[in-house]
Amino acid sequence: MKKISLTIALILFGVTYLTAQSSDKERAENYLSSKGELTFTFQVENHEDVPIYTKNLSLINYNPNTKTVIAWANKAQFRKFESKNIPFQVPQDENEVREAKIYDVRPLANREVQSTLSFPVSSYPTYAEYAQQMQDFEDNYPALVDMFSIGSTGEGDKELLFVKISDNVSTDEQEPKLMFTSSMHGDEIAGYPMMLSLINYILTVYSDTGHTDHARVKNLVENAELWINPNANPDGTYHDSPDNTSVANARRGNANNVDLNRNYPDSRKGAHADDNPYQTETLHFMQLAEENHFVISASFHGGSELVNYPFDNVYVNEYTHPDGDWFENVSVAYATECQTDANSGNTSIPSYTNKPSYMTDDKDSDVYPSKGVTHGAEWYRIYGSHQDYMNYYHQCKEVTIELSDEKILPESSLVDYWYYNRDALLDYLTQGIYGFIGVVKDCNDGTSIEATVTIVGHDAHGSHTVSNALHGDFYRPINAGTYDIMFEAPYYESVIIYSQTIDNYEKKVLGDILMTPLIPEIPENLNLTDAILPSSPLNLSYDSGSSFDISYREISSDYSTSTSTNLFGEINSNNIAIGTVIKQFIKR
Repeated sequence: MKKISLTIALILFGVTYLTAQSSDKERAENYLSSKGELTFTFQVENHEDVPIYTKNLSLINYNPNTKTVIAWANKAQFRKFESKNIPFQVPQDENEVREAKIYDVRPLANREVQSTLSFPVSSYPTYAEYAQQMQDFEDNYPALVDMFSIGSTGEGDKELLFVKISDNVSTDEQEPKLMFTSSMHGDEIAGYPMMLSLINYILTVYSDTGHTDHARVKNLVENAELWINPNANPDGTYHDSPDNTSVANARRGNANNVDLNRNYPDSRKGAHADDNPYQTETLHFMQLAEENHFVISASFHGGSELVNYPFDNVYVNEYTHPDGDWFENVSVAYATECQTDANSGNTSIPSYTNKPSYMTDDKDSDVYPSKGVTHGAEWYRIYGSHQDYMNYYHQCKEVTIELSDEKILPESSLVDYWYYNRDALLDYLTQGIYGFIGVVKDCNDGTSIEATVTIVGHDAHGSHTVSNALHGDFYRPINAGTYDIMFEAPYYESVIIYSQTIDNYEKKVLGDILMTPLIPEIPENLNLTDAILPSSPLNLSYDSGSSFDISYREISSDYSTSTSTNLFGEINSNNIAIGTVIKQFIKR
């Protein structure tokens, strides 16, 4: 009897499982058809299995306690996953949000087009309202704000908008550039209205000398350039909204359904780690980083509540970011301040709904010193993230801040989350003003020098910084300690300043760093011999062990530089094309 009962139970379980899986399959196809993307969950046996899936899927979250992966895929990616025959579930709340739940403050049907936003922002703006408000910031504060677009989106009807805030905004000064960018995942939009509230708060408080927070904001506005981009993927945010008014169908990907946070060059995988061309949005942000050296940055996301610091693509047992202690400290400070303010710990904040558990997601309490903080790859490893790109390739200290467990908050929660984060946002920006600062100059004529600034025995994996070519100024946030700092530039003798001690939350001014130009020295016995087109060896005699920087040009072209090192005795250097003119040799 027991055997029969067990058999029946197993049959019933199998039928139930097949029915459930069929239902999940149907939901998956519906979402892929309507949205072009899908969020689903599946189980892994252990943490080490998670990286297997990062190549063909975008992982949204991983819970090490339940071993549950939440993943995102477009059609092509999901078909690859299906081929593995792994059981999956398709949660409705991860794939759709009822319009009535989102627009519970300002119902979409009752809204006037291009109505004026109120602050703190308590509703999701239409794209037209957003664009107008960004322009209004400049119109209302012309001496403080420059509003601009870094380029159009893939769909072409929306722009990637920034405001730059500074006390002399039209003048390029010796100041660190600090950046916030939000919602590169189009459906993770708690940061979208929050950034608008932040811009307004900075401008109004700076203009009000009697405000209790005036000193902190004044310090930022007068000692830095603040670059704020509220929405880095408006095509995703306003997906399936022909008039760009509704976020109810917002999706993660851009117009091509590509996850923009997997679309950047990667220090481990190289170009196109996601096998996709660089997207329009990606190219615009890459150009922005090429043209501007940002000292620190944060990218705002949703789906969890924590601060994620680099690297995303490498485990700590392989190597860590040299400034891991700095990242850990500022991340803990951010999460702790949010925890305090969300629990009514800040008496300067108006009444709002308490959330004692805010910013307390715990990904590995045995490794990290605070709930609400995690190291990227230890949570789950990804390639091609914006955070790693900025840190490794552009020496910008960027973190990823997950603002809300719900990717699209109800409008009634937006003001609460603004107050949970307000002070933490401002204090994180202020970290970009701390650290070693100075100006690198030519010792003879005082001209600015673009130099590489390296903490000796410390820097690696893109953690160094560079001085600005126009002004020579540099900014190096770093954890408390005593350091030797080296300055290097082509055609100059290197400079090291020793035993520079700094504390956390300290601005250590090093003053002018004067570099001495190397003196050009023409070698003896320099000649071109046995010229054979199209190139000929360059023969020269000099002391054993010498090395040179060789400047030359092709006839009718600009000068260029070829570096030849360790020239021993009379040897041939790199071939020099016939029809070139030697400009100079600089002995090192």
